[in-house]
Amino acid sequence: MTSPGFDPQFSFWAIGALALCAGGFYFAFRSWARARVIEDTPTAKIRSAPQGYVELAGQAALMEGEPILAPLTGAECCWYRFKIERQGSRNRWSRVDNGDSDKLFLLRDETGVCIVDPEGAEVTPSARNVWYGRSRTPSRRPTGASRPASGSFAERWGLGDLLHVFVVRGRYRYTEERIHIGDPLYAIGHFKTLGELDHRRSRAEAAGALLREWKRDQGALLGQFDADKDGKIDLHEWERVRAAAQAQAARDHAEQLDHQVLHTLRRTTSARRPFLLSTLQQFNLVRRYRFIALASLTGFFVGGIGLVWIITDRLVV
Repeated sequence: MTSPGFDPQFSFWAIGALALCAGGFYFAFRSWARARVIEDTPTAKIRSAPQGYVELAGQAALMEGEPILAPLTGAECCWYRFKIERQGSRNRWSRVDNGDSDKLFLLRDETGVCIVDPEGAEVTPSARNVWYGRSRTPSRRPTGASRPASGSFAERWGLGDLLHVFVVRGRYRYTEERIHIGDPLYAIGHFKTLGELDHRRSRAEAAGALLREWKRDQGALLGQFDADKDGKIDLHEWERVRAAAQAQAARDHAEQLDHQVLHTLRRTTSARRPFLLSTLQQFNLVRRYRFIALASLTGFFVGGIGLVWIITDRLVV
């Protein structure tokens, strides 16, 4: 039973208009700010990039080791994001699983390579596939899943797979986005080069690990460093143990530096400096954010006008 003076229909439309107005303002401001940040930040080369907030452009590449495989299609890639939805009553889709990759990959330009940590990034991928099936785990791969979706509109957005939902009465919808190996990659985030302090810390941690390992094998430790053969390591001998561990750690560290990428790019701690990864070129990315800002601003004005009209109509009644 509704209380006197309470109009559910008025409340519904008023809250909807207010939400459209607030959401439009937020996304307009957010998207416009991102476009300005991209325009105002000069593109740097990896070898000569300054420390701090930096814009880079190059190609996506994998690090050495196990490949990154997208979970739904099994396609080899540098980054992925996926979503599985189930069709319920009234044709409503509810999310049953989702996730995105947090594995490190590389950005490569003509001057060097940089490790990219994608955690917390706002990503614009090159490939997006949408398809349907009858089980939670997809039993088939969509057309063109193993390559960037640079072909037709239908291929890029998986529209060709829509027929599958009518043929097999699919109740699950799968969405997967990817950055492929060799894709052009624009990135802006916090850039850091491993400095001497980091080198010292790394060597100290390696030396400590060696000491702990040697302590576990007392026989080998005594055989190598017990000079007076009294069955124990005295203070003077322990200094020799520490010096040997530090020397071994320094050699191992120098060997690793020959193959180690010394530059990293990751998210910032400031909301005003977004961490962006995109396969679009800088000009196209700026245009995309401006379009979103314009559409959001339109929503803001439509919501505002609607809210004023709803309130005015209510007061008149």
